[in-house]
Amino acid sequence: MVWIRIFRTRIEAERAQEVLKKLGVETSISEDNFEGVPIQKYGVPARFRLNVRKEDFERVTKILKGEVDKRKTRD
Repeated sequence: MVWIRIFRTRIEAERAQEVLKKLGVETSISEDNFEGVPIQKYGVPARFRLNVRKEDFERVTKILKGEVDKRKTRD
């Protein structure tokens, strides 16, 4: 698995995960930590990484780019 994007909250990462899951993309979420301790315990903002299979990476980047482009045209 390789990370594709970092989110500030687990909820944001889970929303993105659901979108990709509907498109048939296998994902996982990992929380940044230091020796097993969440980094926010050290005063660093939490970070949640959305991971995809290496073979899906290019396809997912195109999907995400398309979503960003759609938002730009709406704004």
